[in-house]
Amino acid sequence: MKKTLSGFLLFCLTLIYAQVKFEKGYIINNDNVKTEVLIKNKGWASNPDNISYKSEDSSEEITGTPSTIKEFGIYNDSKYVSYNGDMDRSPDDISNLSNSQNPQFTKSSVFLKEVTSGARNLYSYKSFITRYFYSGVDLNIHPLIYKKYFSEGNKLMIATNDEYIDQLKNIFSDDKGVQAQANNAQYTTQSLTKLFKAYNGKIQPDSNNQSNNEIIIEKKKEIKFNLTIRPGINFYSPLKLEDSFSNPGFSSKTNFRIGVEAELILPFNRNKWSLIIEPTFSQYSNKRTSVQADNGLYNIAMDNYSFISIPLGVRHHMYLNDKSKIFIDASINLFNIKTSSSSTMEIEYNGYVFDKLAIANSHTFRGSSFGIGYNYNNKYSIEGRINTPVNILDKDLPYANIKYFSLILGYNIF
Repeated sequence: MKKTLSGFLLFCLTLIYAQVKFEKGYIINNDNVKTEVLIKNKGWASNPDNISYKSEDSSEEITGTPSTIKEFGIYNDSKYVSYNGDMDRSPDDISNLSNSQNPQFTKSSVFLKEVTSGARNLYSYKSFITRYFYSGVDLNIHPLIYKKYFSEGNKLMIATNDEYIDQLKNIFSDDKGVQAQANNAQYTTQSLTKLFKAYNGKIQPDSNNQSNNEIIIEKKKEIKFNLTIRPGINFYSPLKLEDSFSNPGFSSKTNFRIGVEAELILPFNRNKWSLIIEPTFSQYSNKRTSVQADNGLYNIAMDNYSFISIPLGVRHHMYLNDKSKIFIDASINLFNIKTSSSSTMEIEYNGYVFDKLAIANSHTFRGSSFGIGYNYNNKYSIEGRINTPVNILDKDLPYANIKYFSLILGYNIF
């Protein structure tokens, strides 16, 4: 099983890496020369340290850094500019705050993501910290200053340096309405974006500054939701009572399952990641089952058995084209709940039941699953899923692990 899981994970990582595509974009070098290129779009959740690009499909890859590229953009996706200047890298983690309210500036050469553009531009930098920057009339980029620190050195008193609010008031000094809104601005992408857009919507940018306004349309990053009906078949391995009477186990079985999956598409990395939860009903056996121990003296018997599992997991999508995609996922079972009448696994001798092993009514955080599948047009899907063994008995010893492979069809309701 360990070798199977390792091989599966290696295969998944290979698919993820191979699926990254070169997309149409441009670069502007330090001599202000713009070149149309193909850029490897990794859907960066954090700002990239460098990028890979090439002039055409058959060309060799070239690595670009903030020192060699002034600006780059991927059409219909995102735009980044180089910044060489001060950055406050003070940690935001409460356990590592300093006692000083002053930013700890260091000279940095990084790519900043353009969040909004116009008469006033807003940029962001996200790594282990999140920092925002702006540019205005002078076209130079400046940091918006915000810092958490321990007030008077007391680790129970956390204060913030909100100098960015005064900076915003100065940036928007020619618009009293927007300037007043700056008092309530939070140091977040949503809050700052709203403020800059309110200002830029009133001010027409200088026609001589068109280089800062390439036709780059950032896709609005919204959380999307899918609800999918997922019927399928479970292929069960023999269910064997272990650490007890030696036996071959109840024979392998094939039975149905039905699930309803809720999928939350996360608004980063080009919507390739999602959270999934799928309450699922599975039938193992609908009749009493028995097996004879290897010594031929005892029988092990169990009534019909069915269960509901509630796995929570993550999924990664890999797009083949506009309508087709492959996905991989991994989940952990939050709950397993027995729904059948079976309450014990019985040990019989010559027709007489002399021992009963209690079957668990429910258990939590037992078992996990790993799947790979194909989705067409975000409507129809098929998935193969490996489910790790789960002990159905109430006690750890003896134990009876139910393990199975699932073949699942999906129909997205919305």
